[in-house]
Amino acid sequence: MRVKSLEFYAVRLPFRFAFKHSLASRNFSDNVVARAVVEVEEKGDVEGWGESVPRDYVTGETLETSMTRLKMDYAPRLINQKFSDAQEIVRLLESEFYDLALDERPLGASWCALELAVLDAVARANSLNLAKWLGRKDDQGQEAGVVYGGVLPFVNNRLLPLALALYRLYGYKTVKIKVGTDLENDIERVKQARAILGKKIILRVDANAAWNVEQTLRFAEQTRRFNVASIEQPVPAQDLEGMARLTASLPEQIVADEALCTISQAQTLASEKICSGFNIRLSKVGGFLAAREIAEIARRAGIANHLGAQVGESGILSAAGRAFVQAQGPFENCEGSANRFLLKQDLTREDFTAGMGGVGKPILAPGLNLTVPPKNLSSLVRNHETAKLRNTSPNALMRC
Repeated sequence: MRVKSLEFYAVRLPFRFAFKHSLASRNFSDNVVARAVVEVEEKGDVEGWGESVPRDYVTGETLETSMTRLKMDYAPRLINQKFSDAQEIVRLLESEFYDLALDERPLGASWCALELAVLDAVARANSLNLAKWLGRKDDQGQEAGVVYGGVLPFVNNRLLPLALALYRLYGYKTVKIKVGTDLENDIERVKQARAILGKKIILRVDANAAWNVEQTLRFAEQTRRFNVASIEQPVPAQDLEGMARLTASLPEQIVADEALCTISQAQTLASEKICSGFNIRLSKVGGFLAAREIAEIARRAGIANHLGAQVGESGILSAAGRAFVQAQGPFENCEGSANRFLLKQDLTREDFTAGMGGVGKPILAPGLNLTVPPKNLSSLVRNHETAKLRNTSPNALMRC
């Protein structure tokens, strides 16, 4: 087998409504899409798809810097590479990841799309189910579908009761509310959420680094009677001492998100007992293989794993996240697969939106089991530019 060609697309996915939290507000998402073609003897060419969502306020990456790194730094390392079997390409991807120091540098979105595309193509070429191929060493992954929780962005107080009622009606078993604009209002929102959602639905909050330690302590004390299960990234990502203090003093689970972008950060968070939960987003941490290692770090340290999602993921990342939970689960909470609810148009022909109750059907076919129709892609390519690496030379790049 040989990595025959790699293509990268900068796409813009428009939203049905503006999604707001304490760090950003957006009504579209600029994503990177990768297409890999693997040449297989006697089978011909097999394509695979990958995606990433660069966010400058999370990893410092933008759409432009991610595209540049893919074309100039990452793709030349893989193009024309030959490998004898599926495990050899995994070893190659892991070796290149560490050689690029991506285990320490927060540049996950720049690598994730490329890695996913190659893994998808290789899995399809070898008729491999991703969850079984890249599953847990103890063989304790899950083959069943994934149950997702709902994430409620900032909405004004007038619309909040209606939004909460709709989440309850849809059957979500977990609801996470974005907080962090005004502490008193946040406390009131949680009170209202518990009243509308009832006692059985698990309630979580995500501050997106908006508070300090004292504010978090006050919030936790004032909302404890409403049984908040977890507080995600309450303080700035660099305030590890503050997060450790909260983890040691609060019964609520303290989940690291913006503070968890690399394998190195995961090791620090675990060894120094800085948090009690990991929010693992494939695009943020550098793809499936890095996320797999981070999930294992969490399990060894007794830290709860949560599947996170970047706002604006297409069906490609939704499928990848689902396959990841099937491979590495069970997880305490899963987010994502809100495609039809958020996106005006998706990239994939398949609809990976979680159904009633947040249930997502398992991916059982080889690879990510998806198709990207050319018309879907062409209508969303930003500025109609596509970067493509020439097959004839691993270092040659042409613009088309």
